Amino acid sequence: MFKVLSISLLLFISATFQGQNPGITLENPLNSEKSTLAKQHKFIMEQSKSYVNNKVVKIEWIEKFYSNVKDSLESAKHERSIFKKAYTEEIKVSKDALNSAKALKEELDLVNSEKENITFFGSITSKSSYKKIVWTAIISLSSFLLFFLFKYKNSNRATKETKEKLKEIELDLEQTKKKARIKEQELMRKLQDEINKNT
Repeated sequence: MFKVLSISLLLFISATFQGQNPGITLENPLNSEKSTLAKQHKFIMEQSKSYVNNKVVKIEWIEKFYSNVKDSLESAKHERSIFKKAYTEEIKVSKDALNSAKALKEELDLVNSEKENITFFGSITSKSSYKKIVWTAIISLSSFLLFFLFKYKNSNRATKETKEKLKEIELDLEQTKKKARIKEQELMRKLQDEINKNT
């Protein structure tokens, strides 16, 4: 209550003194939209009259300053809401991008896993293991092939040698049969000659 009375008294006194002291008139920043609140406050403090360690301020200046502060706060609130909305949208876009990046990374990991692994007889095997298995199979099959080729070549050679020996034996047998026939014929002649002589 005391403050209200002292402010009223100050305003009343300032109104009476203003008529007596014309003072210096400067451009009033309270009416300018471009002036800052700090300039407006400075203007009020410099242009106000002093009375017993108190400042006597015009009511219209205080009302204008209050209106300017209120407008500045409203503008700041509006800008804050715009920035908050933009920030929220940016956060959403960032989260969407992050989720998309995570999904792409998982898909890339899956593709790399499929690229590095091979399905071999129904089980997933790494490429290095698959290469070892395939090379072991190739070397084993090549070894078996060489072994069987060697055995075939040896048995083929043995068969040829046996056939040649068989031919030689058959030739010898034929010659022996011829010689035996010739001898038999000679013996038969001799026997016939002997039978013919004895008869």
